[in-house]
Amino acid sequence: MPENPNIIPPVMSIHDRVVNHIAQIFQDTYNVLSNIGTPKHYISSIFPDLILQDKTDNKTRFIIEVKENGGVALSIQAWKSLPSVPATLYIVVPKDLLSEAKKVAQIVGLSLRFGSYTVINDVIDVTFE
Repeated sequence: MPENPNIIPPVMSIHDRVVNHIAQIFQDTYNVLSNIGTPKHYISSIFPDLILQDKTDNKTRFIIEVKENGGVALSIQAWKSLPSVPATLYIVVPKDLLSEAKKVAQIVGLSLRFGSYTVINDVIDVTFE
């Protein structure tokens, strides 16, 4: 029986598992640059979890930050401090924290998009808005 790619290996943190799952979702469509493990890909001075580049011209199209139970406000503030964000920024949070993350972004005044995730019985489900 083939392995289910949505089943997460138990050794990695939930954060890393979600980032790797998102990378798998987009690997056929974009060049996926991941900062899991040793961060080496950055936008200005920030090392996002994932950078998705167009396969034809390597232009950065999407920047993805995954947050667990904390750090949403600090992450949004860090991106807000940049003069400009060169691609569409997504913050991906646990589904039960989505409305709180949206409120923080609205208060800070940063235009971004959101995704949410759930992990139930080691199965990851990610939804982008």
